[in-house]
Amino acid sequence: DICPSTARNSHIYVRLLHDACVALGGEHKLAEYLGVDVATIEAWLAGQGHPPDDVFLRCADLLHSRRA
Repeated sequence: DICPSTARNSHIYVRLLHDACVALGGEHKLAEYLGVDVATIEAWLAGQGHPPDDVFLRCADLLHSRRA
């Protein structure tokens, strides 16, 4: 698993971010894709706050398009 989330199974936001992180190949690539810094991704993955709705939806769209 290339995503270091320790809170993976705790909340839908964290699970979705974790899956997007894995799909893209790591935290740095997810941060680049979303246009945020890596520290923000790490905080969200650790369950510290939630990403804005637009970030959540971009991750959901990413994962949906990869499954289609």
